[in-house]
Amino acid sequence: MAASDASETGSNHEDQNDVIMEGEDYNEERQGSDEEMDEDDEVAIAEDKVEIITGSSSDPTAMTFSLKNEDHTVGNTLRHLINKNPQVDFCGYSIPHPSEAKMHIRIQTSDKTTAVDAFRKGMVDLTDMCTHIRDAYEAELAKKNYVVFEELA
Repeated sequence: MAASDASETGSNHEDQNDVIMEGEDYNEERQGSDEEMDEDDEVAIAEDKVEIITGSSSDPTAMTFSLKNEDHTVGNTLRHLINKNPQVDFCGYSIPHPSEAKMHIRIQTSDKTTAVDAFRKGMVDLTDMCTHIRDAYEAELAKKNYVVFEELA
């Protein structure tokens, strides 16, 4: 969305660029790729995936983020990972309405960091956790220590 569209919708998309870690769509870039991410790689978030919901103040330590097409699975996990950050005073999430495909994450931090940085760290931690789970699953699957059942027609 262009900056002129931001004033029409009441959201501040210029701040959204602070949250987007790479300009390309993550799904297109990583789809079908089993390459392991280096520690220097950043988490990519699609440009239209995250929106900062502006409030009455422009306090960088307290922000609400809106994630599109996400539910309790990501919300609760991301909330937990962000709350593990010692600089985060509060992190909670909500689904504003069940018929809307969006989730709100509210983050309040100490003066030592910003909500955007806490959100970014939470996303990196979530990606690292998912990578570890996938790698552990593939390692166990490679051992072929499982029972194969035949299909009954």
